[in-house]
Amino acid sequence: MKKFVFFLCILLSGSLCSYAQSRGNAKSSEDKQTEQSDKIKEKGFEIIFAGGCYFGSKYNAQYYNGDYGNENNLAYLFENYYRHKEINELIIDHYPYISDSVSFGGPLGNMSYRPGVMVSLGVRYKFTKNWSIQLVYTFSRLKANGQFRLLYTAVPGNYHTGMLDNNYILCKENRSLIDLSACYHFTTRSIVKPYIEAGVQFNFVRVKSMDAVFYDDNKNKIKSFSFINNLQNYVPGVQSDGSIVKYGGPGFGFSAAAGIKIAFNKYVSIDPCFYFNAGKFGLEGYKDFSYNFGVLVRIVMNDSMFSK
Repeated sequence: MKKFVFFLCILLSGSLCSYAQSRGNAKSSEDKQTEQSDKIKEKGFEIIFAGGCYFGSKYNAQYYNGDYGNENNLAYLFENYYRHKEINELIIDHYPYISDSVSFGGPLGNMSYRPGVMVSLGVRYKFTKNWSIQLVYTFSRLKANGQFRLLYTAVPGNYHTGMLDNNYILCKENRSLIDLSACYHFTTRSIVKPYIEAGVQFNFVRVKSMDAVFYDDNKNKIKSFSFINNLQNYVPGVQSDGSIVKYGGPGFGFSAAAGIKIAFNKYVSIDPCFYFNAGKFGLEGYKDFSYNFGVLVRIVMNDSMFSK
């Protein structure tokens, strides 16, 4: 009987040791998985896709206001004999109280950009769960619009101001922004994590179109004329030399952003943010720093998502 009890004790002791060892191995495996999961969250590459709304500075929009002091201006229409004659005849035909001498009276100072769509693609490398560095390319198509004034001579016996403000300038511009930024994500106990960014920027502007549009008293469009690519040399029936002047160029600046990271899981997050940049753009005569803003939403994917 004593031998049997001794044997049971040895058997029970061995079973307990085996169970304890298996539990230890399971816990060690769980710890390793947790550690690997933390590494996925805290280090590695992330891919950034973003879209939003971009607000260009009114300062740069003045490049398109048609003023004779700008490198591309309405002198290409009003200082060209044939274009000026055509505009003169059109205006007189649609405004019976105008007799003659239609001329450019200057911009009205209300040139501005409409809010434009911005799209971004970038890559980020996380050194820790807080610090990272990113490179982001952003493209935006901006449209600028404003009014300019025409001066005229009225028909004798009629009282008129001698000014027509019913004329508009419409322009299009492509703007590319490349931002290299350092990022800091604040540590929180929720899925919502604030973050801030700051860095340097390279930018490039290409002017796509510049048009003067004339309307009648009833806001009906009469005609539009392009005043880009040296149309000052226009002669009816004579083929142009085909030369095309490209306006715009490179510039530089600084950028910053602030937002919140909503991490649904360790692979994907939605990051709404407010974007700001102070830059010098390649628009001749407008090389001072201007301040531009954007509101956008980023979709950020961890590189481990592609190796699940």
